[in-house]
Amino acid sequence: MSAGILSGLAAVLALVLERVSPRVVRRAPGWGRPLLEGIAPSLYGLLPLLIVLQQGWLSLREVGLIGPMSLAPGAFLGWSVADWARGLGLTALYSGITVLALCLAGLRRLASSRRSALPAFEALPMGLGREAMLGLWRGVLWAAGVSDPLPVAWMAFGIWWGAARGLGARGGDPPGPCIWGGVLAATVLFSLTGNLWLSALAHLITLGLLEHGEASPPRASEERSRGREGPSPQD
Repeated sequence: MSAGILSGLAAVLALVLERVSPRVVRRAPGWGRPLLEGIAPSLYGLLPLLIVLQQGWLSLREVGLIGPMSLAPGAFLGWSVADWARGLGLTALYSGITVLALCLAGLRRLASSRRSALPAFEALPMGLGREAMLGLWRGVLWAAGVSDPLPVAWMAFGIWWGAARGLGARGGDPPGPCIWGGVLAATVLFSLTGNLWLSALAHLITLGLLEHGEASPPRASEERSRGREGPSPQD
C-alpha cells in the first residue's frame, strides 16, 4: 500500500477521533474526565502525525514543520528571519481579528478572568492536537499535488468543517465559535505562511483569549435540562 494511501487513512482516522472524543469525555466517570481531556488531543492529533512522519509517509516540509530554505545560511527551520518577523506579525493580526470579530458578533466574549479563560493545561493540548490533525490533512493534500499553502489550508479547513457539521447533524458535537474560530485563524496563517508553528500559535492565542463554553459539557447538559423544564414565570 502506498505512502499516500496510508497517510490518507491516518488523516481520516484522526478526523473521526477528533469528532467523537467530546462524547467519550462526557460519558467518562468524573474521576477519569480530566485525564481523557488531557490525552484525547494527543490521540487524534499528535500521535497520528508523529506516526506518519516517523514512517516517512509524509515529509516535514509537506506538513509545514520546515520551510523551503532548510539548508540556507541564516534560516531557522527553513524560514528566514524576515519570514519569521512577518509571520509573527500576521499571527498577532489575524488572531486579534478573529477574536474581535467573534466578540463583536456576540458569539463569544473575551476571557476576562482566569476562571472564564480556558486553563493552559486544557488549551495547550487542545490547540496543538487539533492543529496537528489539520497539519496531517494539509500534508496529505500537499503530497497529493496541491503544493501551495493557500489551497492546501482552505481545502483542509473545508474537510474538517464538512465532517464537523455532517457528524453534528447526526447527533455529534458541532464545533462552537471558540473551536472553529481557532481553526479559522490557524487556517489563515497557514495559507499565508505555510508554517505549522505559526498556525499553531494563532490557534493557541485564539483559544486563550476567548471564553471557552465547550470546555464544560456538564453545564451545557444542565442548560438543556433547564430548557426542557419550560419557560420561567417571567416569560
